[in-house]
Amino acid sequence: MRFIVAMFCFVFIAGCSNVVIKEPFPDTRLSAEEQARIAGTWLLDEDEVVYVRFNSKGKPWVVRVVWEDDEFHLVKRRLYFSKRNDTLYVSTLAYPDQPGEYLFGEIKLHRGEAYVWGPDTDFFTRQVENEAIEGTVDEDKFTVSLETPAAAILELISLNERAIDYKTPLVFRKLKE
Repeated sequence: MRFIVAMFCFVFIAGCSNVVIKEPFPDTRLSAEEQARIAGTWLLDEDEVVYVRFNSKGKPWVVRVVWEDDEFHLVKRRLYFSKRNDTLYVSTLAYPDQPGEYLFGEIKLHRGEAYVWGPDTDFFTRQVENEAIEGTVDEDKFTVSLETPAAAILELISLNERAIDYKTPLVFRKLKE
């Protein structure tokens, strides 16, 4: 599941807390150059390979191959990229069977690598508890579910660097194709 959080989405959440929004961030159409930098085959932690492609309408998708029940399965998600100033954000559906729960993060592309940071759970917990934004904190599931519209959450994180947990990025390396 860590695959989904980082790139939306490319991240697996393994026993850690997460923050979900009820809808994806507003989609920004990326330039052909930006699409070329993002599209490709990416390696995470030397053992997790993900593929990112843009369809003919410019909509980005991410997919990975998993071995389950004695056969290969594709796990794919639609990605939603949003730009604020020079910062790129991504959101994606958390679970295919749970519409209305999207994960999000910030991405920086640099020299064939993608650094992905997720939201700071403590920051969003405080925001909900102080009623600065709408949402619920489920301590049993380690989840903060935000009800505030995604566009407002995007504005909040673009103006407040404490909203993103910059301590431990996931680092994806782009493989040559």
